[in-house]
Amino acid sequence: MKQIKKDPADFAMLTRGYIRDIRELSRRSPSAFQVFMLLTERMNKTNAIVISQSTLCQILSYGRTAIHNAIRLLESERWLQIVKIGTANGYVINSKVVWRDHSGKRYASFYAEVVVSESDQGRPVEDWDNIELRHVPVLHAGESVVDDGAELPPPDQQDLLPPEPHEFPRTSATHEPQAVADTHAPPTRSTGPR
Repeated sequence: MKQIKKDPADFAMLTRGYIRDIRELSRRSPSAFQVFMLLTERMNKTNAIVISQSTLCQILSYGRTAIHNAIRLLESERWLQIVKIGTANGYVINSKVVWRDHSGKRYASFYAEVVVSESDQGRPVEDWDNIELRHVPVLHAGESVVDDGAELPPPDQQDLLPPEPHEFPRTSATHEPQAVADTHAPPTRSTGPR
């Protein structure tokens, strides 16, 4: 796991009124305290993090049951909120207790710091750099397209050519159009021979 730099500009704030509650949590449930502190350490500026319980087990050296119970305790005592993301969980730390940005802010969506363990993945971490992803070229403002001079194939212009005889609708060669009597013409009167 990537180490967090000890930079004074990167900090989490803690509401003083909750320090005693956090201290009591550490005495009552050391595993819940450890989970809370790890999530606080790794959360992003929106107090969110996505991490699997098996990864929490590996990092904190606790069993799966201890981690599960710790998370349930933290949720029931409102230290954090669990957000379902498919089959995974995202955790949002209570911003009244700890925060990294402005307290009391509310967002409908959030981005999260995602922590994964190599054992959760289908391949070793060393292979991740060898995965070829589709490259989608992006042209940013102020950039121009560079033409390498390669000749492009001509566009398909089949639709512009006149149709072949076999493409016309079938008509019967013996079928001649018949004259149709004009039913709207006024009747002619015969006055007889002159």
